[in-house]
Amino acid sequence: MFDELLSVIAPHYCYGCGKTGQIICQKCKKYITQMTYTTCVLCDRRPKHGNYCGRHHFPVGQIYCLLLRRGAVLQAIDALKFERKRAVINDLAAIADKLLPQLPANSVLVPIPTTPRNTRIRGYDHMKLICRQLGRVRNIPVKQIIQRRNNVTQHFTKSAKQRRMQAKEFFRVAGNIDPSKHYYLVDDIFTTGATVREAAHCLRQAGATSVTIIVLTRHDSQKSTVD
Repeated sequence: MFDELLSVIAPHYCYGCGKTGQIICQKCKKYITQMTYTTCVLCDRRPKHGNYCGRHHFPVGQIYCLLLRRGAVLQAIDALKFERKRAVINDLAAIADKLLPQLPANSVLVPIPTTPRNTRIRGYDHMKLICRQLGRVRNIPVKQIIQRRNNVTQHFTKSAKQRRMQAKEFFRVAGNIDPSKHYYLVDDIFTTGATVREAAHCLRQAGATSVTIIVLTRHDSQKSTVD
């Protein structure tokens, strides 16, 4: 509500074209949803479905990576994480809704949790907010059954091996796992995959039989600093 009132006094400008009114205008949103990510997130192969070719050791059935992290989407995610612009939540959820396939009736959305430190700094967990909005749009329940065990944030200065070792200490499962449910882990950025891999592993270890990963974006450079 506050963000909506503030937008009247200080209107948003589209990150794509600069038009006044929305952070991502409808024209740019349509363009973005035509620029889908088409290859495996772990190699250059083109899977028949999703973004996981199945030739890698990953504890999931499928990975959906929607876009490359660039342009208006990059700016929108960073604005939500670092500038507290919650108005982008609806835009990001709408883009995800447009690009994702129909999910089964027994689906559960599980946001990858932000570190407690970053949640305190921002005043919210950005992935929980995006998940909740996507859940409303898709009529899918959201459950925060993965929780953080520490405040470690991964950085690009770490090697892929170091990131995997760090991630082993990240998560724990809080709550009961229903083996009949299909769990969809949702995150904003895929870098090496260490974070979502460990979250998926935790769900599997706790009894989940069906786990899929959804990431909004894939890094297309080594310049960004957060996973």
